[in-house]
Amino acid sequence: MNRLLAIAVLCLARLDVARAWVQPPSRGASVRVRAPVVPARQVARPCVGKLVKEPAPALGTAYFLAGGATIAAWVACTNVALSTHPFLKLPLRHNVLTMAQALAPIPLVAAVFKSLSRSASKEGWWAMNRMTYRRLNLGVAVASLWLAAAAYFGPVFATGYKMYSPWFANLITATNLATALFCFGVWLRSVRPSPRPIAGHYIPRLVRGTLGSIWAIFPQTGETSTLSANGSASHLDDPDSPAGGDGRNEYAIACILFLSFAVMPNLVSFPLATVPTFLGKRLSRAASAWTFLAAVASYVLKDATQRGRIHSGSTFRYLRHGLVLSSGLHLLLVAMKLGGIDGGIAGLVKYYPGALSCPKASI
Repeated sequence: MNRLLAIAVLCLARLDVARAWVQPPSRGASVRVRAPVVPARQVARPCVGKLVKEPAPALGTAYFLAGGATIAAWVACTNVALSTHPFLKLPLRHNVLTMAQALAPIPLVAAVFKSLSRSASKEGWWAMNRMTYRRLNLGVAVASLWLAAAAYFGPVFATGYKMYSPWFANLITATNLATALFCFGVWLRSVRPSPRPIAGHYIPRLVRGTLGSIWAIFPQTGETSTLSANGSASHLDDPDSPAGGDGRNEYAIACILFLSFAVMPNLVSFPLATVPTFLGKRLSRAASAWTFLAAVASYVLKDATQRGRIHSGSTFRYLRHGLVLSSGLHLLLVAMKLGGIDGGIAGLVKYYPGALSCPKASI
């Protein structure tokens, strides 16, 4: 009986303590409450500034429409400029081959816009802040500005040939300008302006990025203090090492060559200016825009290779396939022409005097 009484007293005492614990404190008394301890965990940053990592289907659709308009504009220019010659009567076979040569860059252009559209649809503005898509946006913007200038100032680019009517030139110019402004606008929203003392400006940022990209064209590797497995001081010249066999050297050379071919037609006179694209005086200089875009894609692939991400994700797969397909089509058409498909040796002499007058540069 005494034991039962003692247990009852203890239970009542615990109940009183619990009630006192939850009762509100008296007026004027200070109460210290410890914050609950939450175990630490690492969470990936979902955004950079206001750029949230979330799907943006509207932005992806805008890239899809811009890409379709840009490709359609180039196809229209090719048809108007190359389907007939302003002064000569050329056979249909020659015109078709020349138009096919001008349309060879389309797989690369489609791959670039598909990469931008897919990434924007899946990861939104956060993806556009990544260096890969900054470079692609700026590459498309510069190429589109060049195409707009080539359409508006047609005779200047085509050594006097006036190929487009005024309304057609204005339409092509407006289309390419809209694409350029759209890509520049995405880039401006995705990056921060330059820091002090030139805060708020974007031109210095462009200059620094361009100079840095030129310096970084050459392949780089982190294995600078050790010999390769075969005893080479530079891992880049050892095909058995990762840095020498992953493709960064090849992409760097391709970038340098594409940049040279993009600049050359605008610095030299004809017929040498026709050599990179074999499009004659009418579209050789305008087509430099796509050669420049190929250089940008090669640089992006070189950078991805150095970071070990060349085979991860869909962006680099699209760019690889587009670059290979466009380059392969161009080389195949050149080989077919040199092989005599356009009228044999007599056709080469008659239809491609510019390329034959510069045989070393053509090869």
